[in-house]
Amino acid sequence: MEFKEIYKKITNSPVFENFIKNHPDAELVAGFFIIDFLEDNNQRALDYKDKDKIFTFSLNKNNEITLKQDKLIETSKHPKLTKIYPKTNIKLNELKSIAKINALDNRIKSKFQKIIAVLQNYENKQIWNLTCILENMIILNILIDSETSKIIKFEKKNLMDFIKKK
Repeated sequence: MEFKEIYKKITNSPVFENFIKNHPDAELVAGFFIIDFLEDNNQRALDYKDKDKIFTFSLNKNNEITLKQDKLIETSKHPKLTKIYPKTNIKLNELKSIAKINALDNRIKSKFQKIIAVLQNYENKQIWNLTCILENMIILNILIDSETSKIIKFEKKNLMDFIKKK
């Protein structure tokens, strides 16, 4: 299911309609997706912000919608969430191809296992923020302009980079 379809499914649901009646100023601030190539463990969610709270609408495998509320965390490590628009020129099923081409351009041939994709604002641009988990403990962070498909950032790390040495 593509972003536009997920957005429509969620925003046309009774769960969302009830939410928006109680939170008319809520703004869409992120789309969150896990694309799992090894198991059928995909996730689809939209985050809305209203004052100091985040509301996450998740769409499960059976296309049922659940709503969860959290407190908003804003620190220097967690930048301020800003409004996004439910429009992107890149489809969810195109993200792997874009990431794979850029990985090959950077001489990375490992197999993709999972992509965590977040549609969000970054430096006044709406972007896809991809965290790609590949075999051999390789992690790629790729930022893609959601309008132009231009790569803003490409960074390769190894899982061992995240383990602190004592």
